[in-house]
This record gives sequence, C-alpha cells and structure tokens, in this order.
Amino acid sequence: MKRYILFLLVAMLECGIMFSQNNRPLSPMLNISGEFKRDYKDVKKGTACILQRVIKLKKPIGQEESTLQAVVVVGGVQVGIPMEELDVLKLIPADKTSFWQAAQLSNDLISYYEKKGYQGGMRQEQAREADDYMKELEHAKLFYDDAAIEDYLQCMLLSIIPEKMAVLREGTPLVRVLKSPAPDMLMLGNDCLLVSTGMLTALDSEEELYAVMSREVAHYVLDHAIITVNKNIARAKRAQFWGAVADGVVAATEEYLYDRYDYYVPGLVFATNDVVQALVNDNIANRMGLDYSEKQEKEADHIVMNFMVLMKKNKDAMVSALSKINQYYQRNKDVEALSKYGAYGSLPERVGKLGKFTPLDEDRNYLKKTSTVVSYEAGMMDYNKKYNESRRLAMKNINNAMACSDDYLMVARSIMKLSNSKESNAECLEYLNKADETSKITNVNICKMKILLLLRENKQADAVHLLHEYQDMLNAMYQQPHTQEDAQWIAGEHTWAEKLLNRTYIM
Repeated sequence: MKRYILFLLVAMLECGIMFSQNNRPLSPMLNISGEFKRDYKDVKKGTACILQRVIKLKKPIGQEESTLQAVVVVGGVQVGIPMEELDVLKLIPADKTSFWQAAQLSNDLISYYEKKGYQGGMRQEQAREADDYMKELEHAKLFYDDAAIEDYLQCMLLSIIPEKMAVLREGTPLVRVLKSPAPDMLMLGNDCLLVSTGMLTALDSEEELYAVMSREVAHYVLDHAIITVNKNIARAKRAQFWGAVADGVVAATEEYLYDRYDYYVPGLVFATNDVVQALVNDNIANRMGLDYSEKQEKEADHIVMNFMVLMKKNKDAMVSALSKINQYYQRNKDVEALSKYGAYGSLPERVGKLGKFTPLDEDRNYLKKTSTVVSYEAGMMDYNKKYNESRRLAMKNINNAMACSDDYLMVARSIMKLSNSKESNAECLEYLNKADETSKITNVNICKMKILLLLRENKQADAVHLLHEYQDMLNAMYQQPHTQEDAQWIAGEHTWAEKLLNRTYIM
C-alpha cells in the first residue's frame, strides 16, 4: 500500500498536477464518479475514482508543449491522466448534470476548444442571427402564445438541462412554441428552444416529448451547431440574408390574402403553410448550423437512450417518438420537409437501429395539457385546406375525451369539404349538434354550417329560418366589443346572408 501511495505521489509530481499559477483550469469542478476499465500503470482495473476537473498543464521549459490533463482522485490522491487517454476511465454519472458533463468529456469537446478556440465572435454572430430569426417569426405571427404550454415545456427543459457544463459555457435555454405543422425542435444560437405545434400534436406522451427534448439538449451540450457552422459553405451578409427571407414571407402572405376564410375565429391568427415554409427551411437551418450531420443525429440518438435509462424513463419513448415523426412525413409525403428531420432521409434507418417501435401507454396528463394545441393545429390545417389532417387531429381529442366544441366543428367541416351524400350529411349534422352541445358560447360557425347542410338537402324553408337566426347572432356579436377586422367580417357575413335569403326566396 505504501508503494502504491508513493507511486501516486511521484506520478503526481512528475505530471505537475499540483495546482500552480501555470496550470489553467479548462473546466469547473466536476466530481464525476468512475472506475478504471483496465489496468493503468499501477492502478488496477475496477479501481474507483473521481474525475475532478480538466486543466491545461504547463510543463517545465525544454519539455513537451502544454498538455490537457484530467485531474482524477484515486484513493484520496490526485493524479493526472492525459485527455487522449481518458478512455481508460468508465465514467459513471449519478445525475443529469454529471451525465451531460461526461458526454462532453467523452466527445473531447475541451480538446476541440483548445484547437479551435472558444470562437466567441462566431457565437455572438450566431446569437445575432437567432435574434434576427426570432424577429421574423414574431413579425409573421408564427409564435403560438400560451403561457401555460410554454411553462410546461420550460419545466421539462429544466429537468433535462445540466446545471453546469464540463466546459466553460453558460446559458439556460428558454422555450417558445412555433406555429408549424411539422414535428420539429430547433435550438437557436441565442439559447432559445423552438418547439413546433406539430411536434406537440404528433406525440402522445410526456416521455416521448422528454426524449425528443433530450435529443435537442444533446445537440446543444455537444455544441453541434457551432461545429456544423464551421463546416458550412460561405455565408451571405446577415442583413442581406434576412432581408431576402422577409421578402419571401411578404410574398407568401400577399398570395394567400386573396383567399377568403369562411370560418370565424375571433382574435386567433392561423399561419399559412407558405409562410411557415418561408421561415422554417433547409437554408435557414444551414445558416444557423442546425443541419446536423447523420453522425451527429445518430450520436444524439445514442446518448439520449442512455440518458433515459439514467433518469428512469422508458427508453422505448425515443423509438416511439421518432417513429411518429417519421409517420408524419410518410403520411404527408413532404419531401421538402419543414424541419431538419427530413433533410437527410435517414430517419427510418435511425429508427430501425434504435429498436422495434413499441407504442407507449396513453398518457392522459400529456394529452390533457396539449389538447388546446391539437385543437389549434386542427384549425390551422383546415385554414390551409388540409381537411384530412384537420379531421385526424380533431379526432385525436375526440377519441381521447379531450374535445372542445371546435374539434367537433372541424370534423364536420372536413366531412362537408370532402363528401356530399345522404349518409355523410347526416354524420356531419351529428358532429354539429355535438359541437353545439359542448360550446360554452354562441358559435356562429355552427349555425352557418347547418344552413349549408339544409340547402344541400333542398330544405329551403328551414334554411330561411336559420338565416334569420344567423343574422341575429351577427347583430349580437356587433354589440359586443370587437376589432375592426371583426366588424369587417360581420359586415361581409351580413351581406352574404342577405344575398342568400334573396336567392332562397326565389328558389
């Protein structure tokens, strides 16, 4: 035992591991538990240790250049292990923070920074890029504002993100929800995590969301965006690039304004798919380093599977979530893909390598928390004339006993838009009656759709009666506080109802 301690002391002195003014810390104090995977010098395989931190060791003049050393405590004594030999250790994280710290060390991020530098200028530029992007999203009204949903996601993120990293980086991401039908997450350079409404509606459990969010944290912790930006092609000037993006959004918006949407949604702004595609696309992902390589995607998949086990989560949730993301693209046949998941065509292969898809048990808590997002997404699909998707989403809430009046209304609208038979009209009326039963306020849309159904069935007298009732509803709406846009809509509907009444009397 004395020989062992003497060896460690000698090794410690030879390595210069004692802290001095010449030894620069490259990490905060870590204290990650571990053990030796094999015999290392006089230390036997299986010996327990604690990795304290990483330093840059300045050797005496005339010897080799400065080297990176992991400071490891073995038997109460500090020893230094060169970072290139760190694989001699099996790190055994005990919590979320030590897990992500170990992932950073195992991926040799510290050595990468020593070679490339911390690239503070590039990071600031990426943060400014992200700020510009957020301004464009805000201007295009692509943020889904719901404080309860954002706080729910923020709490989940805080349960995943490390409290401190193994590298000298700081920052805690904040969550915003993006109006986008594609199941996607984007971690921006200004520490903002964008979660799409499509992601929230594609998943069915909190553990699936936890897994996918952990993947994005893996990209963030391993600094994949900065590494990718270094590899990407030459970049246009920032103002020039975002100016072109803004022009594309304006063009997409103006093109869609020619279409009149007949469904009244007070105070609610839906997004057109053209506008979403103008702001969520491969060019923007490439610009901000979010077009991760297949290697980086698979690396994140693998890390998250281990993280789920450590956090006592069902690791099948990862396979389940990625499978549902893949199903979205298969169902929509969207080869242009509004997110990075479709950029490489590798998602089916990745899912296959992770394991067999096993559906998770229904998560009532998650379905309840996200039901309002599902209703909104159904409305947005209806707004974009994707009636099958609108019905599928609304039925998700209906089948899970989470439906509101608008969900029944969306199903009725999809039936009317896609079919016209005695049977389908009867089915439509059933859903409209259910919408009426569950509505807590007078809903003019239900009345209008019943008018259209009656005209389909040549029941003009009943239609006239409902048209007068519809006009009374419009008058009542006008007496309530309303916006200028609401007033214009009400006036347009009055004109429609009057013209229809005239035609109906003629019939």
